[in-house]
Amino acid sequence: MRRDEMILLPLQRDAWSTEFFDAAGRGQLVMLRCGNCHEWSAPQSRRCAYCSSDDVTWTEVAGWGEIVSWTAPHIRDGETTKPAYVIALIQLDEGPWIYAQAGADSELSVGQTVKIGFNSVDGGEPLPVVAIPR
Repeated sequence: MRRDEMILLPLQRDAWSTEFFDAAGRGQLVMLRCGNCHEWSAPQSRRCAYCSSDDVTWTEVAGWGEIVSWTAPHIRDGETTKPAYVIALIQLDEGPWIYAQAGADSELSVGQTVKIGFNSVDGGEPLPVVAIPR
């Protein structure tokens, strides 16, 4: 594995996340959409974040958004430290926020528009990554 690739543990699906990971495997990003108020919620939600309805369905989104913030954990490499990877918090155009990994050498800025893609970690499920800066 290259140093600019994710060094996180593989993530495994459960019954709730199956549709999310099936879509990710096809390169599609899905979020939860409420059948009651039609608002969007993040994938880890089990109910609508706005009205608390459990009438939520996985619905495809475009995958474009803006960087809200990011963090870059560092590793010690002899006398220096280098970013191991970057995790960005992205507000999607549809509204919800999602975390995505970026390369260790990524130059990110708040408000930067990016596209979400997917990358699998050590045979685990495909995880969101910053794929295309606009």
